[in-house]
Amino acid sequence: MGFFSEIKSALNEIFSEFSQPVIFRDREYNCIIGDGGQQEAELESGGFVSNENFSIKFKESDFENDIYPAIGEILQYSGRTFRVHWISSRSNRGQIEVFVRSVDK
Repeated sequence: MGFFSEIKSALNEIFSEFSQPVIFRDREYNCIIGDGGQQEAELESGGFVSNENFSIKFKESDFENDIYPAIGEILQYSGRTFRVHWISSRSNRGQIEVFVRSVDK
């Protein structure tokens, strides 16, 4: 078994054990939610607005036809709405990592 095959096998075990539901493109995905996100308040015209950001890891095999998330797309996690603002450019590694920011409603 090659190195990347071993990594993908280990990722499948991690996803089955620690994943949490994320709604993206009207479908539920089981994702790994990254620790160490940031929470800040930004001053806008209406006052201070909460701005939270963190990473979400999708299983690469969950995406058919390699149509990965794109910058600006919206997803829901834990009842809140977030916008994709950065995407890992590495593919064929078993996971796609995106960084998201909170969206005001």
